Amino acid sequence: MPALDALLAVAGGAVTVGVLGAAHYAFWTRRLRIAAQEDELCWAETRDGWSLALGRCRARGIPRRHPVLLVHGIAMNRQVFEFGLDHYALAPYLAAAGFDCFSLELRGHGQSHPHAGAPRRWNLDTYLAEDLPAALARVRALTGAEQVLYVGHSQGALLGLAGAALYPERIAALVALAAPVHFHAQVKLRRLVSLRYPFRGRWVRLVARMVAPFSGYWHPALADLAVNLRNVEPRVYRRLLANGIENLPAGVLDQFDAFIREDAFRSLDGAVDYRAALEGCRQPALFVAAERDGLAPPAVVQAGYRRWGGPKRYVLFEREYGHTDLLLGRKAPEVVYPVIRDFLIEVEEGRFRTQELGAEAGP
Repeated sequence: MPALDALLAVAGGAVTVGVLGAAHYAFWTRRLRIAAQEDELCWAETRDGWSLALGRCRARGIPRRHPVLLVHGIAMNRQVFEFGLDHYALAPYLAAAGFDCFSLELRGHGQSHPHAGAPRRWNLDTYLAEDLPAALARVRALTGAEQVLYVGHSQGALLGLAGAALYPERIAALVALAAPVHFHAQVKLRRLVSLRYPFRGRWVRLVARMVAPFSGYWHPALADLAVNLRNVEPRVYRRLLANGIENLPAGVLDQFDAFIREDAFRSLDGAVDYRAALEGCRQPALFVAAERDGLAPPAVVQAGYRRWGGPKRYVLFEREYGHTDLLLGRKAPEVVYPVIRDFLIEVEEGRFRTQELGAEAGP
């Protein structure tokens, strides 16, 4: 029975590939695992039934008045701020300067998890209506501080910009790292989103961990949108893939698809124009751009800077810096981190003043 033999051979091959794939995944996930650099893990409870992880790095030395809330980008988790490798961790760096730091994991990311009956589909509006208020309330409960200094990267920066307008009494100042408030200049991003992602982004974490041990030897051109591998150590990139990457939520993709089609930054129902609201914000803000960023090119970040209504500063990191390199680039701890720290200290001490566009640029 040749047909049966062939069918059994195919089935046997599929089982073998599956077993080898599972073994590869388990081995390299364990081999490349790194623990987040934090003093404790706290939890914020949302009104709709999610427990959100908050990694806390306590202030060293004399504590400063405002705690810092750090919020990650799309398809990432708190590891991007608490990276467990050498000195590549912004939260402990700021903690050493006296700031009590809390790295939030949005719903569906990292260790955040739902309770029975909690919604399993969400978008950026959900983050703003549920996750940010829950995190702000928890930080206030733990520190007694009414306001936070907000540091966000990419999507996390967008949430901070909108959150500063929605909750001005809770956010004292803002650092927006690679925030794309416009979507007219990202041609490659348009093409990527038009594919709608295989399986709606549900396999991103799995694929990242499977390819992690091979990264550095092959880097697809499309990945340059998010990271310039020439500016990130291979050992750092491999561990980012194995520890810091998450799946892409379907509802969030839908909202970004609308942003890109309409060049908009608004609520999904169109009722709230987050971009227009920036003009009414009065908090001090630092806008940070990277020259080789394919997701938030400098012109896009500058547009957000121009719209901001409060005291502001724009900093461009040139040469090899890309989107994620602002946090994990080879020299980011020596070059980028001090700019963020100094801005926060200036705000704390009441010394911050608007600096006109082009007056300051990163190395």
